[in-house]
Amino acid sequence: MAVVQISRIQIRRGQKNAGSGLPQLASGELGWAVDTQELFIGNGSVAEGSPAVGNTKVLTQFDNIFALADSYTYRKDDEFLLTGGDVASPVLRTLQDRLDDRVSVRSFGLTGKTAQNATVRLQAAIDQLYLNDALKGTAQSRVILHLEPGEYIIDGPISLPPYATLVGAGSDKTIIRTVTAGVDMFTTVNSSSIVGTPASNAGTTTITQPKNIRLEGITLETTVGNKALVLNNCKDSIFKDVKFKGTWQSGGTVATTDVAVEMNSLSGTVETKNNTFENCVFEGFAYAVISDWDIHNNTWTSCNFNTLQWGITFGAGLITLNAADSSGKEVGPYNNSWTGCQFNDINKNAVYIKFGQGNKSERNFYKMVGTNGGPEQTPTDAVIKYSVPSNTSIEDNFTRTAVLSYTPGYWTTNAYLPEIEGAVYAEFGETHVLNTITSGPAQKRFRLPGEVDIANQQFDLEYMLTSRNYTAMRSGIINVTVNGNDKTLAVTDSYDYIGTSTYESAITFSALIQDADSDTIDESIDILVASDMPGDDLSQLQFKIKNRKTIIDATGE
Repeated sequence: MAVVQISRIQIRRGQKNAGSGLPQLASGELGWAVDTQELFIGNGSVAEGSPAVGNTKVLTQFDNIFALADSYTYRKDDEFLLTGGDVASPVLRTLQDRLDDRVSVRSFGLTGKTAQNATVRLQAAIDQLYLNDALKGTAQSRVILHLEPGEYIIDGPISLPPYATLVGAGSDKTIIRTVTAGVDMFTTVNSSSIVGTPASNAGTTTITQPKNIRLEGITLETTVGNKALVLNNCKDSIFKDVKFKGTWQSGGTVATTDVAVEMNSLSGTVETKNNTFENCVFEGFAYAVISDWDIHNNTWTSCNFNTLQWGITFGAGLITLNAADSSGKEVGPYNNSWTGCQFNDINKNAVYIKFGQGNKSERNFYKMVGTNGGPEQTPTDAVIKYSVPSNTSIEDNFTRTAVLSYTPGYWTTNAYLPEIEGAVYAEFGETHVLNTITSGPAQKRFRLPGEVDIANQQFDLEYMLTSRNYTAMRSGIINVTVNGNDKTLAVTDSYDYIGTSTYESAITFSALIQDADSDTIDESIDILVASDMPGDDLSQLQFKIKNRKTIIDATGE
């Protein structure tokens, strides 16, 4: 049968904001408010089982869900947790307020996709959160800007004002990358900056200087040898789980713009200080950290420095200090420290301090440093170079020591360039073990670095000497004192002894200054051991090294 008519189903309708407004709808009756585009259904009577007479609103595409969701309560079904004064009065919040607790760069239009240029939007997000006049400088403005996993491509510098806090999903998860030459990726600016206009560094004061900045869980990557992070007069800031990634490789061009972190101060009072780098990675740069200013009390903890020309470089660009005024270059970097870090595959010095005092390297591990890309046994530079006194090395470990000190195959052809060059007090971290001290005349057992053409220095070898076959044990300190002017030395041995008295002084130590690689430069100190123990004796020598050295060249060159 052909269909000749389709009936229309209509519901009650009218205007909610006109006349008597929304009427009471019958049980199950639908009502449409044409002026507000809202849909309602009648509750029904209490006699029918309705909890109350009235109308219930039905959600449609025209409803604002954020305005409706005004009854969010934290863990509202947990009877043991009170958010308000009592169970009957919990703290209620809107969904909008709850979502605003966390700020994401996606709220500012950033996608984390490489097709998008993130420069303008990322800077806008930072400016709106930390430089907006409505909240600027207040505690409420010090929110965390979250960067979701992705790759954010920038072609211009990003300014970081005071209290800027950028937290990513983790290094190599949230990646900010530039492929544009001449771009300093991140630069700190002072609080005089306004939205869209960073303030001049020259006008920074101790009140306006950048401070309490935090970068965490981010990779800063440059593919064109730019500076990744420039700290201008920045203090009290934290950089955690940040990977500074460049493309420099051994033998590559060395440029002063190819820097992971540059640290500058404006004057002797507006300084970069009290900043912390924790669990950061520096790889693929000509310089990992560089500064010619009076920066101080900055720390690097549990960081990795890999594939670099230089690691930490202080004062290298200075010809002299300017102690007569407050220029910010009166003393050079001072009282900075790096602890528990790994330095691996560094062409030149892992640490070079031309100017600056009170800096400390402590419990770090240095491997394949100062070899210019070659093997450990052919060093070209010291691992650490201190050109001025009052810098220290405490409990550091160097793979160079085992290779060049007591590996016989390198004694006659390979110069033993020092782990630490220049004026220093050092306590080495390794305990070295020689297992086969046998009976016989004095023979070379290991060697110490003598600096280029020998320095004025003293080695304290804290040792324990134990016979395996006889009752004889000695514990003491061998002092090797070297006069670099006339290349003479003296050896003393102070010890405590337990065992058969016949063997107390059966083993003796002496030393010689040598030119190991026949280049007419004396650079090694040979330690010889003689033993009058019985012929079947095998003794073990364990020792740790302390070293004191005077300044070699006042220019640091």
